[in-house]
Amino acid sequence: MNADQFIATIVDEQVIQAIQSAEARTSGELRVFVTDKIVEDPMAEAWKTFARLKMQDTVQRNAVLIFVAPKARKFAIVADEGIHHFCQEVFWNQLAQQLSEGFKAGDYTGSLVRLIGEIGQALAAHFPRLEGDVNELPDDVMRD
Repeated sequence: MNADQFIATIVDEQVIQAIQSAEARTSGELRVFVTDKIVEDPMAEAWKTFARLKMQDTVQRNAVLIFVAPKARKFAIVADEGIHHFCQEVFWNQLAQQLSEGFKAGDYTGSLVRLIGEIGQALAAHFPRLEGDVNELPDDVMRD
């Protein structure tokens, strides 16, 4: 499958619904960003995107970005210091492995939805939703 087919198979509505469901239980924030660019270093690009989207500006520093670069066949999951403090590299590496396996199997939307659910559980465990919580970041699937 080429990158355009990959991008076309992601069902934004299902991903957005997963984000909203996860965020209903936490003060944490989740975003999905799909780039049309060929990237060499997905982690570096993910961190640049994280900063450009001002995800570090959440009150509790508990935002997570799922960055996908289909043309490069790469992705990255980056988390701000608040959530990374609780969920160490082993956790993020396990999630990355699961996402990789799902993508290889051609289950693009389902893999993202499951990943968002797992991240949402971790966020809810460490940053439960509080009364008066405000959605600090949009829930849409970003693309460039």
